[in-house]
Amino acid sequence: MEHHADPDGDDERVASLRRYGLLDQPPRPDLEAITRLATYVTGAQAAVVNLIDRDRQWQAAATGMERVEVPREQAMCDRVVEEDRAIHVADASTDDRFAANPFVDGRIGEVRMYASTPLRDPQGRILGTLCVVDTLVGELDRHQLAALEDLGHQVEHLFELHRQSHQLTGLLAELDHQAGHDPLTGLANRRRFTDLVGERLGDGAPGTLVAFGDLDGFKAINDEHGHAAGDRVLRAVADRLRAATRPDDLVARLGGDEFAVLCPGLGPTDAPHVAARLRAAVAEPIAIGDRLVRVGLSLGVATSLDHLDLDELLRTADARMYAEKAANR
Repeated sequence: MEHHADPDGDDERVASLRRYGLLDQPPRPDLEAITRLATYVTGAQAAVVNLIDRDRQWQAAATGMERVEVPREQAMCDRVVEEDRAIHVADASTDDRFAANPFVDGRIGEVRMYASTPLRDPQGRILGTLCVVDTLVGELDRHQLAALEDLGHQVEHLFELHRQSHQLTGLLAELDHQAGHDPLTGLANRRRFTDLVGERLGDGAPGTLVAFGDLDGFKAINDEHGHAAGDRVLRAVADRLRAATRPDDLVARLGGDEFAVLCPGLGPTDAPHVAARLRAAVAEPIAIGDRLVRVGLSLGVATSLDHLDLDELLRTADARMYAEKAANR
């Protein structure tokens, strides 16, 4: 069987299928209900919702047989995609399109009656099929074929609902990410940082270190080189702070040139080492075009072993940071 007569069209079809988020998912009760109903109205032994991916057929739901994945060239329902129409044969073993198929000739199964209706996206591209099969030779009457087509339309509606839900879930996740992250640097923002520090303290976890940092010399770079250069410096500082911390630490941009770091499991004896590492990372020259610029980092560090209250912990780190900045001036 020859596939992909229209490679560009098949690319669009496969892209549309994958946007639905249906492939490689656990069986869905709503689709399985459709396959049960399909066996009831047609009297067939098995019914399947097949999705035709680029090189495979994946079964989203099945009644009367186990769900399987097979190469596309072995899929009887790929012929529906090729012919762009529903197919019904009383005896697949006598049909030239299917006689040598492994689902028919005994290598996988011995399908005889086969009826399949296409499942389309709103643009008419075939995503897969709703098919019924039987090992006995037989024909469906026009009422049964019409009912199978109607059930196929119901599957299409379920696909659309799933696509919209999948899209909405992704949108909500993106909005949640944006609400908790700084768009310039990708770091957590003040709200997310404060929430996570509060959660950490609320869980009673031993040892929580927070460091508040403010850049020294940043205003001069903005004034001399412009805000675009200032943005590059902020992104560079963010990258360096991430690189200088552990995977479980949280780095945040609180606003302007103010940063913060949350280090779970650390206490007062760790504070000098954390501060030295962060200062050293930020102090390295930063390339702005063909020039190198430098900024410093004034830091204030506090730990929950000394301050168990969230507000007090944050205020202490903030006050120590401003005291160091004043001393640096």
